[in-house]
Amino acid sequence: MKKYTIYRGIDNEIEFKGLKGQFFYYAAIGGVITIMLTLFFHIVGMPIIISIVFLVGGLAASFFVPQHYNKSHGKWGFSKLPVVSMQPKFIVRRKASRNVVKLRAVKRN
Repeated sequence: MKKYTIYRGIDNEIEFKGLKGQFFYYAAIGGVITIMLTLFFHIVGMPIIISIVFLVGGLAASFFVPQHYNKSHGKWGFSKLPVVSMQPKFIVRRKASRNVVKLRAVKRN
């Protein structure tokens, strides 16, 4: 059986097969939920072919969707999305530019 190493150093996010941080956890949780749902479908009496197709599709989606988000959003993930939407598009200054810096006359003796 192959052994895969999970890299995690001090103050580093967990990384496995290119998935970093929260996206690794999303993939792992998605895989576990897919397996549980497949078992539930089998217990309920759904045909095994449909259960297997659901299992393969769900496991593929639970790996490839976080992989895509990992490439597009980076290791910080979705936590940066609200910050980007709150940034101003442009800054409006309605005062005259000479009022920005007030110059005072220097008194000479």
